[in-house]
Amino acid sequence: MAVRPRKRAKELTPRLKHFYPINKKGLLAYPAYKVGMKRCIMIDDLPGPSKGMEIVVPVTLAEAPEITIFGIRCYGKDYTGEKVLFDIISSQPEIRGKLGMKKDSKGRSVEEIEKRKNEITRVAVLAFTHPEMCGFGKKNHDIVEIPLGGGLEEQISYAKEIFEKNVNPSEVLSEGEFVDVIGVTKGKGWQGPVKRFGVSKQRRKATGKIRHVGTLGPWHPPYVMYTVPMAGQMGFHRRTQRNIRILKTVIKNEENFKKELEKLNKGGFKHYGIIKSNFLVLKGSVQGPPKRFLLLRKTSGFSVKPNVIEII
Repeated sequence: MAVRPRKRAKELTPRLKHFYPINKKGLLAYPAYKVGMKRCIMIDDLPGPSKGMEIVVPVTLAEAPEITIFGIRCYGKDYTGEKVLFDIISSQPEIRGKLGMKKDSKGRSVEEIEKRKNEITRVAVLAFTHPEMCGFGKKNHDIVEIPLGGGLEEQISYAKEIFEKNVNPSEVLSEGEFVDVIGVTKGKGWQGPVKRFGVSKQRRKATGKIRHVGTLGPWHPPYVMYTVPMAGQMGFHRRTQRNIRILKTVIKNEENFKKELEKLNKGGFKHYGIIKSNFLVLKGSVQGPPKRFLLLRKTSGFSVKPNVIEII
């Protein structure tokens, strides 16, 4: 019941419906692309029977190229609730050209924020990714709205500071931090009730059918209830995995980038290719196939920098 309705996701770039308000100024989420899985040798530093021991854990690699902030979105409130007051879109021809906009159009200026400051309740930024920097052949930019942390004054000042600039994952996410991974799962198409809900198969001489549900419900109410397991769409659902730990952040301009790539890029990754940009090492598995868009949302959980030895 918790995962209904089991229907196809509307889009591959999920909208951030909920976020944790954090007092520190900065972005509260960051987009990435799933690469594949490896194994990692690390010293366990969390409470448990293996604390202090050298353990091998499965990890997911996610490539996170820099993002470009091309807009500022201001929210306000009225009797119906929260609503978008206005957007400030970049007027730079290079940025507008990448998004397919008219290069010579004029929009609102940043000064309008100060004029309508009394109406604003919170500020978010609009950003687009650079998948052309990644190891797979995607050309279209993914657009995402990212909320900001801190008070209103901090949000406005930080939005102006990063407007029309590039942001790296190291400025948003840190090693040892726990994040929520939002994305769309693997699509499995139309499936029957046995695979979709795990109901038991019928015995051979029951009704002539084996992989079907024995009953469609009681006599009353005199209709088939939506809780009855039936055939339908399986997979390609929007899901949120909570408390996924970031074990490592590797930035392209750092010294250890080439050393890490030499270990990982021998033959590349199946169905993905070769990592070419910044990437993150996430503990455990993450939903979706390779190349799938992921949104890493910051949580209010604790952060402990892990002692990572080697990725194998």
